[in-house]
Amino acid sequence: MKIPKNLSQVELKMSKEGVTGRSGLGWIVGSMKHYGLDKMIKSRFPRGGNRAIKTCEKIYSACMTMIAGGERVEDIEILRADQGLIDMLGWDQMMGADTYREFMKDKQNAGRIRKSNEEFTIKMMKDSDEWEFTYDNDATYFDSAKQSANWSYQGRKQFSGLLGFVSELGVCNTVDYRRGNISPQTGILNQLRKAVRQAKKAGKKIFRFRSDSAGHQDKLFEYCNEHEIEYYISLDKNEAIKVCISGIKEREWKPLLGKYQDQIATECAESVYVTNKGNAMRILVLRWANPNPDLFDTSPLCYHVIGTNNNEIDAMEWLEVHNGRMNSENYNKEVKNGLGCEYTPSHDFQMNRCYFLIGILAYNILQAMKLFYFGEESRRWTVKTIRYRFIYVCGKIVKTGRKWICKIINVTNEVFELYRNVKSKLIIIG
Repeated sequence: MKIPKNLSQVELKMSKEGVTGRSGLGWIVGSMKHYGLDKMIKSRFPRGGNRAIKTCEKIYSACMTMIAGGERVEDIEILRADQGLIDMLGWDQMMGADTYREFMKDKQNAGRIRKSNEEFTIKMMKDSDEWEFTYDNDATYFDSAKQSANWSYQGRKQFSGLLGFVSELGVCNTVDYRRGNISPQTGILNQLRKAVRQAKKAGKKIFRFRSDSAGHQDKLFEYCNEHEIEYYISLDKNEAIKVCISGIKEREWKPLLGKYQDQIATECAESVYVTNKGNAMRILVLRWANPNPDLFDTSPLCYHVIGTNNNEIDAMEWLEVHNGRMNSENYNKEVKNGLGCEYTPSHDFQMNRCYFLIGILAYNILQAMKLFYFGEESRRWTVKTIRYRFIYVCGKIVKTGRKWICKIINVTNEVFELYRNVKSKLIIIG
């Protein structure tokens, strides 16, 4: 059938049918129920009597809105109008924006979601083939005009999230949502301790810790040494560090080698740094010409310093391991931009915190799909890629005889195989 060339000749009508253009959402929720996320959520939330909408369904609805690309609380109404999706989920209805807001107003719900997320990440660590993990920690900031935001060191009204990631899995296993005036150093040690406990519960180990200069803390160095955790931390260029740099002889500076040999303008050298508390470590110093010397920085050279307690690692491997922490910045971008967690829906801090934590859970749901359901080729997919290849697929569930059939409509063989792969994992993992 051909439609008229001029769409102005086409009459518009609204219809509620059992077809959805977001089949992937139904399969994601089904996969997470299969993975046991429902039980984790239910164990944290009290039973609410004979309410029409269950807590799990509320949380899944909020996560689906973010995963589908919703940028506001009100965008949940678009999913709510998708009768085909609701039928695929097997729900009677989906919560609306007002119910969503009421859910976020409950101060205890944010903590319950965070606890559910922690249990979720522990299970992912346990189910992984990896036995030792790298833990990356980084603070991310986002502007906000809300009354509960505060001025940060960046000179803007902001909120921040202190996030920790298991690098090998890409999952966010620790999270704190704060006002912008909280120092990026605050809470890192507590999150590292929590990550170590989580890995232990999973029968695994955190063997490596990476951080930017916010991790330059004696207590962190001591904790890592005590628990035999390798650390790779960018160091502040304080007076003691400057003395170490000035003590490096000119003949000790070497060009970068291996994959970094093209950076001919950068040189490196090693030294030893001892903190005021007596914590000694190796330091790798990089230097390059200052491209923009000015009144405030007249030095002809720029320096970057990385500290480690690994006394065996080669300099270039050391640099590569440390640079691996840049993955956490990519994860932060996915959280903030891909899932819209930089949005603050309210002047109330607790509501914003709950919204952010729902976004972290949505992020980890997608990581679980990539790790255990989609297949190896999906490990590097972004949220945008998942939407294009899996979420926005037209489909419907029909009953024929004694069988239920999910019809995936007008897709490539690759997309259909992706759905078949998810279906096969539901059987195998089950």
